[in-house]
Amino acid sequence: MNEIFELVVVVTLAVAGSTVTYKFLPYKTWCHKKPKLALFPKYTAKFDKPTTEIISTLTKMQFNKNNNNVFTRGKVYGDFTAKAIQLSVEVDEENSQVKVYASFFGILFDTGDLWQVTSDIING
Repeated sequence: MNEIFELVVVVTLAVAGSTVTYKFLPYKTWCHKKPKLALFPKYTAKFDKPTTEIISTLTKMQFNKNNNNVFTRGKVYGDFTAKAIQLSVEVDEENSQVKVYASFFGILFDTGDLWQVTSDIING
């Protein structure tokens, strides 16, 4: 029983540690080349379109605007794919850029899924 408790504590600390690390690391600048592997991915990307088109794309991608003017999609529990994990998108109209990141738990690595979501947002 003691070994199970130790395992639970270790796993909890690992998840908490990786989440804190994710929150404090800087955003990666989105580029046109899809990465093979990105550690702790969260992206910032510039766009050339009107903000209304970006918001329309987010709506089509099933993102919902919350009270803090941040668009979110997905759920905290369940699948860990970019299509299901809870993602947030901040749209900075003044600087014509978006920030795409995991809302709740941090993402340890990305093989291009989060990059593709970011690409879909800014390219329509």
